[in-house]
Amino acid sequence: MMAPSAGTPDALARLASVLERIPYLGLHHLDLDATEASVRVRLNPRPELLNHVGIFHAGAIYTAAETAAGVAAWRSVPADAAFVLLRSAEVRYLRRAEGAVTVIATTDAAAVRAAAARFAQTGRADLAAMTHATDATGAAVFEGSFDYALRPRRQA
Repeated sequence: MMAPSAGTPDALARLASVLERIPYLGLHHLDLDATEASVRVRLNPRPELLNHVGIFHAGAIYTAAETAAGVAAWRSVPADAAFVLLRSAEVRYLRRAEGAVTVIATTDAAAVRAAAARFAQTGRADLAAMTHATDATGAAVFEGSFDYALRPRRQA
């Protein structure tokens, strides 16, 4: 699965719990860490993640990027208050990746504050996260914008 690091113990436990509920991510062996400003996901090459010409499958890079973006959006809402659901994405593959891929996802602080206020007021909000990925050489290989819907969890 994923190895989240950085952040408070409570936030890390909460994040690990969310990520464990997504078995698909376990296939990718992503490494994740976060700072106040961004989320970083690292994807290491493994034979099962490569395509027919021996480079990363586009879907593997997309998964790493969407995971980083999703975590960045998820961090914007109070603990377990909302589902963070992908609405749309716009991505560009810039070149083939050589070696490990590192994705950095960010959200705009003003947009996060606005989305949090909207969610608190109406129980619904939207939020975008931007991603940028580089390979082991430092070359840019991917960029994307991921738009999320923040929707309330139903209380049992």
